[in-house]
Amino acid sequence: MVLPSCPSLAARSRCHSVAVHARFGRDNGLILGPGGPNNNGNSNQRSKEARLIIPGQQRQVPGGRPQRLLTPDKQQGGRPGGDSSFLPDDSTLGLVSEQGGLVGGPPTLNKYRPPAGFMNETLPDDASVNIEPQEMLNKLRARAGHWHELAKFIPALNSKGYNSAVIDEMTGITPAEQNKWVVSATVYESVKAAPAVPANVLRQFDGPGVDLLYPFRFLSAERRVAAAQYIVEQDLDPAMCEVLARAMKEYERRVPERSGFTDHPADCLAFKYLRDALECRKREDAMVKVELGLQAAISDGARQRLLELMDEGSDADTTSDSTGVAASLVLLRLNPDELGVRPVCVPGELGQVQPEDLQAAPRTTQSGAFGIFSVSMENSSETASPSGRTLSTSWNWVALPQWRALSMARHPVALTVRDCAAVQAVLLGSKAKTDDDKRRLQGPGILVVDKAPETFEQLDETAWYLGLPEGCRTLQMVDGKRAAVLAARGSLFASVLFLARPPVKEVADRGTDLLQL
Repeated sequence: MVLPSCPSLAARSRCHSVAVHARFGRDNGLILGPGGPNNNGNSNQRSKEARLIIPGQQRQVPGGRPQRLLTPDKQQGGRPGGDSSFLPDDSTLGLVSEQGGLVGGPPTLNKYRPPAGFMNETLPDDASVNIEPQEMLNKLRARAGHWHELAKFIPALNSKGYNSAVIDEMTGITPAEQNKWVVSATVYESVKAAPAVPANVLRQFDGPGVDLLYPFRFLSAERRVAAAQYIVEQDLDPAMCEVLARAMKEYERRVPERSGFTDHPADCLAFKYLRDALECRKREDAMVKVELGLQAAISDGARQRLLELMDEGSDADTTSDSTGVAASLVLLRLNPDELGVRPVCVPGELGQVQPEDLQAAPRTTQSGAFGIFSVSMENSSETASPSGRTLSTSWNWVALPQWRALSMARHPVALTVRDCAAVQAVLLGSKAKTDDDKRRLQGPGILVVDKAPETFEQLDETAWYLGLPEGCRTLQMVDGKRAAVLAARGSLFASVLFLARPPVKEVADRGTDLLQL
């Protein structure tokens, strides 16, 4: 911030007070205390002495006329004791008196400067840039001339203190359009500087040349000349110029893949169509790209590459037609959880199955990546039990999830239960005492057991077993204490693993956590 020079001690004290108490107020402007709106001082006297001026700000000053946009040629007054040619701009911050005169010191230069070598490629000097700023602004406002001639005025105005916002306000050309004009004019001048470009080619860019040349800003001067001639020859539109510019840039990057193609813009475009055809998944789309490439290519090598690709597609179609395969195959990758199923034999219902039925139940073995299971049948034909009952080789099976308790069983067998609440052993084992507990147990179930070896070495009193109590002809569930007596006389046949219930819709995965133990 630039403060006025203070010739006297009182004035220096006053300037020091102004500098110390400067702050931002509610109106987003710099308030000079102690006379600001938020201080208790002589605000009227202070505000008349000095105020902050911001270029472009439209604000009514009390006791004065409204502020207007300050341009370099409209600067009022000079700074005392200094050069009167000083002009405020966006990088200048100073104090002016209420009458509009600048009372600050030297201008504050913009500390944010572009690096060295930035935008070295600029428009060449021209005699037209030496005209008055107002005349340049008038020509820009009226579009009096070709765009590449008017574009030279924009850097000239910038050098005289007119930024893009001021030019937009005074001419109606937006900052984006200004940038596009300057960049396209740079491309135009590089094409114009080439002696091999005839005048009739340059005249083609007098009208819509901004949109035609702007995409080639990333190419070198030599490549711009070739592109400009090709644009005029083929009468390309702005959209196609964008495609051509990308194709020429892609040709420069992909050196190993461009064999057979020249650096001519037409071959660069054909090379792009070749790569597009390789990326197509459908042959019809690929052939469309190949046809476009053949239309654009001018060298024999480029055409050869495109024809080879077309022949490969034809061979693939011939092979497909000869085999008669036209359908697509759906490929699926299974998850480990989707293979976690173990088939279990179901010889009958609890309370009706006899020991012979349990012993005759076959077992399954699983192998391979998909867990393919095979059944080992102990009875190859119908045989008779010691009691005279015929045992059938036709069995029912149930597929259960591969829980840990089931996966560690050596020979699991499943027995159906018609009503779990009607089995006394199920009520005792589940600790069901109330009517609600018994009601929850109502319904079918599957009792999964592991066929035991011929003798039981150790018995668990907290576990349940499947045995043949005295006086019974069918297998029953017995607790660990009674199982010891049955094991002594050879009437114990299997150990109970768990009782599975059918799924309930409103409760998911009920009881599966216990089976993981």
